Order: sequence, then C-alpha cells, then structure tokens
Amino acid sequence: MSEKYKYENGAIHLDHHKELHLGTVNGSNIRELMRDFFEQDAEDVDIDEEVAYGLSEIQEDMKELKNSNKKVVSTAESLENAIRRCLEQLMQERITVKKGGKDVVELLFKRQNHWQGVYRILVDKKFCKDSDFDGFDLFIKKVMPEKVNAPYVKWSVKQISQSDFNKSFDKWVYDGTICGNRKPFERMYAIAKRFKELLEEEGL
Repeated sequence: MSEKYKYENGAIHLDHHKELHLGTVNGSNIRELMRDFFEQDAEDVDIDEEVAYGLSEIQEDMKELKNSNKKVVSTAESLENAIRRCLEQLMQERITVKKGGKDVVELLFKRQNHWQGVYRILVDKKFCKDSDFDGFDLFIKKVMPEKVNAPYVKWSVKQISQSDFNKSFDKWVYDGTICGNRKPFERMYAIAKRFKELLEEEGL
C-alpha cells in the first residue's frame, strides 16, 4: 500500500496489509467496489493508485489459478502418456522359451489373461483400486496403446480374483497346488515384473 495510507481510529491492521473479501463480482463493478473500499477506510490517499495496485494483484492471482489448473491437466495427461508408453514397450518385449528342444524367441505378452499382470501392478502402485474392475476398465481404456498383442476384456481380468495372482505382486510365490503348471505362473510373473520396471523407469 501507499505510505500515505492511514487507518481510521480503532482499525486493525498488520504492516499496511488490508484484505478485501469479494463475493460475486465482474469486470464492470470491481473497480467501483475497490474505489469505495479505499475511500471508506483511508484518508489522503491516491485512490487511482490503490485501485490500480489492487486490480493488478487480482489479475496475478487469476493468472496463477489458471496456470495451476493447466498443470493439473498437464500432469494427468503426462501420467496417462507415460503409462501408455510402458504398455507399448511391454507389447514389444520378447522372451526365449524351449520348444521341441530348441530355443524360440516369442512375445512376452501374448494372451488375453496377461492383462491380469498389468492390473496387478497398476493396483499395487495405487493407480487403480483393488477389486474395482469397472474403475480399472475405464482407466485402462484411457491408456490403451493403438496396437496390443492380445485384446483386453474386462471379464478376463476379473478372473484374477479366483487366482493366486490376486495377492500383491511382492507376495507372488509359485504354489503347484493352486497354479498347476509352472510355466503360466512364470510367464505372468515375468510380465508383471517387466511392467513394474518400465513404470519405475518412467518415475512412476
């Protein structure tokens, strides 16, 4: 505020700071409102100077609010793009397996139920809620790459609730009485592990 600013007797103030609480105002009346504000509480003050100062502060606050909203949107978009990149990379991962006594290189992610590994890691990292398959369905469709090795289907992911993969990833341990053949377990484990690594490489 201007050094000429003087308060009425009994006014409460801190370091020449004054607050104006606004309800709903618009560009046509804010200047008059502020002019009345200064005129009522101050003597010998340059009203135009104070009004201009007040308006400039309001404009700066509005710019900061607008920028903060942009950052929120930008952050959400950046997050979705980062997860999409991780899924795109996961679709390109290869693994060497034994077939007919020979080493064969094939895609790591190749079956519909492999989306369970993606679900498990996104839940563990709090991007989705556990057992909220509708919520996961909405989220995964936002980050879905254009090309995938196996189509995503919600009911297939939902079947994870009937398997040992329903536990958090760090508790996955092969149990022959539950998982049966060891190879499907090892493949799902490799998918979840690699997806987790890719997310962490993105800082997620």
